[in-house]
Amino acid sequence: MADVSLKRIRLTRGIKEELMRYYAKTGKVAEGYVDHLFHKWEENKEILVYQIEKKTEKEACGIIVYDRAGSNIEEIYVKDPYDPKEIGFSALDELILLHSLVSVTPNDEDFQKKDWLIEYGFRPFRKIKEGPFVREKLELSTVVYFDRLKEHRQIKPYRKTEHVVVEKVNPTQSEEDIFEALKGIFEKLGGIKKYVKKGESVILKPNIVADHGMVDGQYKGGVVTDLKLVKALIRILLPHASKIIVAEGSSINRSATTKMFRIYGYDKLEDLFPGKVKLVDLNTDDTYEMAVPFRRRMASRKVPKTLVEGDVIISLPVMKLHFAAIVSLAIKNLQGTMPPLEKYMTHFFGLWQNLVNIHYLVRPKLTIIDGLIGQEDFGPVSGVPKVMNLLIAGENPVACDAVCMRIMGLDPKDSPPVLLAYIQGFGPIEEEKIKISGASIEEVRNPFRLPEISMKGGVNFKIHSQGACPGCKGYLHFALHKLRRPDPKAPERLLIDRPLDKIINIYVGPYEGREIKDNEINIFVGTCQLHNAKRGIHLPGCPPHAEVMIKGIFQFFPDVLPPKYADDTEEAKLERMLGEVLKGL
Repeated sequence: MADVSLKRIRLTRGIKEELMRYYAKTGKVAEGYVDHLFHKWEENKEILVYQIEKKTEKEACGIIVYDRAGSNIEEIYVKDPYDPKEIGFSALDELILLHSLVSVTPNDEDFQKKDWLIEYGFRPFRKIKEGPFVREKLELSTVVYFDRLKEHRQIKPYRKTEHVVVEKVNPTQSEEDIFEALKGIFEKLGGIKKYVKKGESVILKPNIVADHGMVDGQYKGGVVTDLKLVKALIRILLPHASKIIVAEGSSINRSATTKMFRIYGYDKLEDLFPGKVKLVDLNTDDTYEMAVPFRRRMASRKVPKTLVEGDVIISLPVMKLHFAAIVSLAIKNLQGTMPPLEKYMTHFFGLWQNLVNIHYLVRPKLTIIDGLIGQEDFGPVSGVPKVMNLLIAGENPVACDAVCMRIMGLDPKDSPPVLLAYIQGFGPIEEEKIKISGASIEEVRNPFRLPEISMKGGVNFKIHSQGACPGCKGYLHFALHKLRRPDPKAPERLLIDRPLDKIINIYVGPYEGREIKDNEINIFVGTCQLHNAKRGIHLPGCPPHAEVMIKGIFQFFPDVLPPKYADDTEEAKLERMLGEVLKGL
């Protein structure tokens, strides 16, 4: 690759003339297109123009026009006689160091440019009609983004040192034990009044994802936020808060939040603290539509009214692994704040970035991670409980996740949403930028056993997963695992080894790793494989929902009833609603 740098310059008539010559040479772009672009850019105060320069020659070899507000490359071109790929790839590498995850909107007729942008790692997402002109929006694959970064550093240095408390809890884990541990946390952080002023409303956001935590009527631990922690925290808060709202929107079977409250005993909180505590199902709450800064992946989100109007939010995630996100801690916990369609759309448009985007709009003042009993192996709901006797607390969700992951024996960069939140400036992961009070990491470190994610195929099922992220691999594993059982037609073999008329290839991740053969059945998984969608069956999403994976794979076994991940009618309704949203784009 060429050694290039980007230099900020003004938008000038000379650039306009260069673009006109460039498009005249292609001979395919409608007349007036450059005038249209320049009119837009001159009206947009967020437009940045970069001159691409070869460091060795100190001369201009191209231009990037970038919309900072929309995280979108409006235009990129490389001058003759320079190689567009060589210069363009290097320039894009420099741009993503400055601006993180970006999109690009070339003219729909500029096929040569679209080809090398796709080769770089952008994926065709949708057509955009602007008057008589059509542009195509391409999103950069998150996997490619991480791969192409020269270093995992923040786009803007995080100057503040964050404070995280690691508090041991008496192994008996009684409510009083937890109450005392919480008192210790607030003392170390500067006192309860630092977080809750007299008369303020407080929203507690626990993690109550599903009913998997109940076994024979007993809670096994590590799946949802422990009720004893919530009760003890309410007792500490009530002398200061005017009211406390416990708010959650369950992610699996999304109409069942009220049922989850009842199963885990949360419904008794209103009776224990009459007139002071209220339960709210965020899946059915009224919403405000709020703009997402930088508009990465999604331009706006619908945020529940309860969260917007409350004074203080305290996030209460559980210390657990996640088969796709690696961990489900502070960054992941806010997924439960989004209404059902918003949750569904995050998977379609890009889960990792949209988990980060929520933190622009829902800003917990404090995070307390429930590490009383964690969950290792195949979390977040089907793993194995792991007693830890810990609470981890702090103001910054990235710092809290970094400390918690190190206690769990993980590198904070292992989790895509945590790494992305760090790069985009939401908090530090460096040990020297996090002050730890209470127990040290070394004192309480207890590595969690990771789930075994298998990309092994079958006799006719071939999996090609070169470079795939843990998200797509995790959800694909979930679907493939359902095929690793006796075939009802021939119980001596596994269903995944059933002979089929053709080889079925499943491509997951941005790199195919082999030549695609059109005489075979090809399934292309997720946004990373959108550029191949017309060559076979495409399973949309980033990563695709488990239901999408199951539906895509089990169509080849029509005699076998597909397993259920969530309520069928509910998921079908959300799929239809998403379709309506996409039509309106």
